This record gives sequence, C-alpha cells and structure tokens, in this order.
Amino acid sequence: MREERGERRAKLARLAGRQHGVVSYSQLRRLGFDRGAIDRLVTAGFLHRLFRGVYAVGHPNVTRDGRFMAAVLTCGSEAVLNCWAATAHWELLGWRQGAPIDVAVVGHRRGQRGIRTHRVAQVERTLRRGIPITTVPRTLLDLAAVATEKQLRRATNEAERKGLLTERAVRDLVERHKGRKGMKAFVAVTAAVNAGTHRTRSDLEADFLEFCRTHRIRKPVSNGEVEGYEVDMHWPGTTLIVELDDYRYHGTPTSFEQDRRRDADLKLEGYTVIRVTGAWMDTDPAGLARTIRQLLRRT
Repeated sequence: MREERGERRAKLARLAGRQHGVVSYSQLRRLGFDRGAIDRLVTAGFLHRLFRGVYAVGHPNVTRDGRFMAAVLTCGSEAVLNCWAATAHWELLGWRQGAPIDVAVVGHRRGQRGIRTHRVAQVERTLRRGIPITTVPRTLLDLAAVATEKQLRRATNEAERKGLLTERAVRDLVERHKGRKGMKAFVAVTAAVNAGTHRTRSDLEADFLEFCRTHRIRKPVSNGEVEGYEVDMHWPGTTLIVELDDYRYHGTPTSFEQDRRRDADLKLEGYTVIRVTGAWMDTDPAGLARTIRQLLRRT
C-alpha cells in the first residue's frame, strides 16, 4: 500500500512538473487518488486550491504560467487561453498583474473569479510551453475585437518581428471567420503578411482611380511630376499628394528612407502628402474618402 501511494505521488509530481506546478481534480482521479485522498492532501497542505477543481502542488505560489495553466484546466478539456492572456503568453504585449485570465470555451461554462470566459463555436488552438492557447493569428483576431488600434498594431508588429505570422495562416483565418467582430481591423494590421491584401503597382493605381470615381472625388493626375519628383496622385491646382503605399514596394530600408526624405522636401514646398494603402481602401473607404475631401477643400 505504501509503495502504491509512493508511486501515485511520483506520477503526480511528474504531471505537475509538466503543467507548471498545477493539476486538476479529474487528473488526480485518473492517477488513482480518490476523493478522500485528495481531501487529505488539501488538509495536509500538499494541494492548494487555485480555481474550481484545480490545485497547485506543494505550495500555492505558482508562476504566471501556472495560473494560466490552472485557468485553462478549470474550464475543461476544450478550453484554451485567448485574447489578452494569450497575447501576454505569446509575449506580444505586457500583462497587468491581477487582471482576469481570458479563456475561450466551446459551449457553456460557469464563470468564476479571476477568469473571463469567452464562448466560441470553434477555435484555432496550439500549445505554448505546454499550455493550450489560441494560435497567434486567432489571438490577434480576438484582440482586434477589444483592443485599441495602437495596442493591436503593437502586438501585430511584435508577432511579425518574432516570425509568428505567416501569409497562409492569416489568409485561412480570414476565410473561416468572415464577418467576425474585429475582422476589419485584423485585416488592416496584417496586410503586410497577407498577400491577398496586396496589389501590383498598376492595380493600386487603378483601384485608387476607381475609388475616386465611386466616391465622386475629382480625378487626380497619376504619376505626374511635382517639384521635380514623380508622385503617384496629385490634383493640379491643389497642394494635396497621395502616395500609394505597399509593403513590397516601400519595405526596404533604402526605399523607406528615400520616401520620407521626398515627403519632407514636398512639405517644405507647401504640399500635403498622405500615404494610402490598399488595406485602407478596403477596410475604411468612407473614412478615406472623407479625409481626401477635407484635405482637398483645405488645399
């Protein structure tokens, strides 16, 4: 009996070691601990309740990863870390100590203090450091529904810098979740890695001219010369210039530098230069049209 108990304890220790120091009640039962044995371990201070049916093993002071793991375990086998908590676990944004832990659940789960559950019909999942979590693209899509533009852009830029976003993953997610809250913002900030949002140079120019026609904006001159520079779009008699930006054409350090110097020279001559992306035309055409009309009136 003592040998059997020791073997169970050893299995428990190994499991807790893989799960950042935490285990669930159902896992304890599968290891052979009955309800009475679990109660005795709690009374003896060997198990410490963190959430409903989830315990820290040995001591209650678990790491942040331990609390994330515990939050997922208490929400069931299909649960995954998501939204703000997933963003922090992927190390895309910081984490505010004491904030509720976001967990996506399929179906219904009773809420509890310290956890913010999000009911979903389907979820793109993976593991990070052993913790079930939404994939990076899905994490950013969830974030897009609740974050500010600045927060979303910062998280997306960090994901790109770390090499955690791929064109295919972004494209597939967009196809699966059309119309989902936050999709417009998600498409805009992931445009740099999603070839589906890119156009050829001639396509960008044709689309912008069509955009002007659709929104009844006076047709500009394309690829004309202003102050010795060739510019993408200019309205003669005004000081407004539109440059059509695409990552593939302006993404190198040399192009970036040259573009900014040209913008500065034109501004010194009294011109207003704005940079318009295909994503801006796609996701907020009314806002772009309003901006251009107001600038044309001022210039």
